[in-house]
Amino acid sequence: MKTNSGVLLFGILTAIFQLVIDFPSASGNTGYRGRVTQHGLNYASQMAVEMLMKYLPVAEIPDLYEKMGSLAVVLSNISIVEFKRPELNVSLVPNNESSSLGGLKIVFSQLDPSIECEMKMTYKWGFLSTTRDLSVTIVTSNLSLSLEALIGIDTNESRVSGQFTCEIEGNVQLSSKSDESSTFSGLFDFVANNFNERLKAVIFAQACHNITELLNTSVHKHLSSASMSRIVLDDELLLNLKFTESPKFTDKYLEASHAGEMFLVNDTTSSIQPSPLRPPPIIPALPGLSSRMVYAFITDRCANSIWNASAKAKKLRFSVTPDTPRISNATRRYLSTSCSGGRNQCIGKIFPQIRSLYRQKQVELDLEARPSTRTPYFRFRGRIVRFQIPTTAEFFAKTRNSRDLLVSASMLWSGTLSIGTKGGQIFFNFTKLSVTVNNSRIHIEALSSPAASSQLEAFVKMINRRVLSPFFNEAGSKGIPLEIPTIPWLKFLKSEIIGGRNQNFLVLGTDFKIDIPSIPGLQELY
Repeated sequence: MKTNSGVLLFGILTAIFQLVIDFPSASGNTGYRGRVTQHGLNYASQMAVEMLMKYLPVAEIPDLYEKMGSLAVVLSNISIVEFKRPELNVSLVPNNESSSLGGLKIVFSQLDPSIECEMKMTYKWGFLSTTRDLSVTIVTSNLSLSLEALIGIDTNESRVSGQFTCEIEGNVQLSSKSDESSTFSGLFDFVANNFNERLKAVIFAQACHNITELLNTSVHKHLSSASMSRIVLDDELLLNLKFTESPKFTDKYLEASHAGEMFLVNDTTSSIQPSPLRPPPIIPALPGLSSRMVYAFITDRCANSIWNASAKAKKLRFSVTPDTPRISNATRRYLSTSCSGGRNQCIGKIFPQIRSLYRQKQVELDLEARPSTRTPYFRFRGRIVRFQIPTTAEFFAKTRNSRDLLVSASMLWSGTLSIGTKGGQIFFNFTKLSVTVNNSRIHIEALSSPAASSQLEAFVKMINRRVLSPFFNEAGSKGIPLEIPTIPWLKFLKSEIIGGRNQNFLVLGTDFKIDIPSIPGLQELY
């Protein structure tokens, strides 16, 4: 089995940056900011040790060759037979005004694996030579590996520049497992005494070369990929993740800021123009937020941009029918063309013409959010979200063989909702939901009357109060899973919306759990 050791040792480094980089971003100066704290790094280091323990027993180590005068030595079939659980420390390397580069320092200590291999010694005297094969154990002690990865971002190109340094310290000792004659025993002792330092230098140099080569290729390639600044979703939507500044590294956390914005793939013009009365929101530093593993600072322009682009792509459609899940029997009667009793209400009572044309039938409602370049769909303040959502509504009468369009209208849904979290889910509740009918059109002549507009508004308000508000609040009470689709092996725990008087942005703090066997490239170890 062949496994890339760098993926296991430093895959966690990539994962940490994915936490910061792959979360949906926003527009403006900085629409989204992601932060990973020292607590997150400590947990990630534990996961790195878990990966290391799984990898080392199956690691493939290349043959080593060394020549000392007339003696040539080859070590082959190198395998790790014993490996104690090492200690791992991950610390932050802050950047400052003099250097935009900051990063992580990763130190493995007490590695001390026990390694077995085959040794071939070939000694030449002129044209003559003799060869001897031995079984050898390589014993290590006080072995430690230190890696420093410094990262910087070209904000114009959203590309990563990096500086990677590697150091390994410790002792290496050869020990023969074979019973040898005094001649070869003495030769082995000579080799061991003279080869240990060379062996250590070769092993350490090769290990550091492999690690830095990996960082300069696969990890660096991943982070600096052009796709990182332009991510296509569902073949229609494009998420721009351009950096607004280099990643920030302090002694408590690392974070990255993105301009970002969502567009249609074929339309990269700004989807939301900032109001001249309200500049793009600025996310403050908030250095005190460091108790959770990860924080996401999300501006309302982020939500507005994503919503508007999704509306342009016609992905924000919703139908209310008698078959809609979670619609109760009590709610269904409001969609009926026939109802009885003085206190009962339904569309047939509000529109007698519909009751006459479609007896004992059901009315269905299709809603679709409309894109807008001026309406701010959402505004955040702590845990409260104010919203205005322009929509197009169409009302149909459902018969056995047809679905007849009765009325269409332009509407504005507005109100407030409160949001919160529990476990790995987001919950919401509409504290206010109202609707205004702006323009309407009657599609069946029999419905035309001077009272049609007031009848329609009365019906829409009834549907809003009796159908939509209960439906959405029930959905909000069940919760929406908090997850990143591009990282399915990452689960969020103990999530919370940070309240306070945050203007035009909200803060989500969360811990996380990594499912190592689900990480691409690592399944073969489990």
